[in-house]
Amino acid sequence: MSRRCLLDVNALVGLLWSVHSLHGKANVWFGQQAPLVLGCAFTELRFIRVSMADRTVAASFADAELALGQFIAALGSRYRFTDRLPPAAVLRGRSVRAHKEVSDLYLCELAVANRARLATLDGGSSTRPRW
Repeated sequence: MSRRCLLDVNALVGLLWSVHSLHGKANVWFGQQAPLVLGCAFTELRFIRVSMADRTVAASFADAELALGQFIAALGSRYRFTDRLPPAAVLRGRSVRAHKEVSDLYLCELAVANRARLATLDGGSSTRPRW
């Protein structure tokens, strides 16, 4: 059985855009692991936003949406979309020290709630596991 992974935006950008500096590493990992991918509106929309904002990728909305759609279609039954997102209150009582940790911690909670592992290319965060 494949490992269930929630890909954060950095992992999605690294996998889907060949111009990303970690594209090769991300694809080697993805090919070896062949995970079942958990997706949600939060990660999909962030992928599109970052793809448009990143100067290296510089994708249009249509290009980012197409890349994401092709990725999801290629995964077929290995892609599971969840529309059951926890409320922001799930972070209440957590030690959130900086604004950049909000999304990281939220995605960790979402991954745990779905018996998944959060996969990221963000090596600087101590709040979540890396692949």
